[in-house]
Amino acid sequence: MVIRTRLRAFLLQTGLWLTAAACIGYFGYHAVHGERGLRAHRNFDQEIAALSVQLASLEGKKKELEHRVNQFEPSSVDRDLLDEEARRNLGWLHPNDRVLVLPR
Repeated sequence: MVIRTRLRAFLLQTGLWLTAAACIGYFGYHAVHGERGLRAHRNFDQEIAALSVQLASLEGKKKELEHRVNQFEPSSVDRDLLDEEARRNLGWLHPNDRVLVLPR
């Protein structure tokens, strides 16, 4: 009887320690390699840096386009710019323009 009680106590304590170690190992692994772990955090930082560069270039393009749109205001229309845009978008030609069709 005494041997079984000691063996049972030993196995119970060993089982509890192994279960605790397994839980710590499981959560530790996912803290580093998981979806929101340390490695994912590092990848997010790199992605944020790349997207910040892309955002800066897009903001520059936006300012350029805003400047072009402001030139089309009725109070200050640049006739050359208006003529250029109309010809490009509508495919119109001026009567004095010459068109050369080149073979492919």
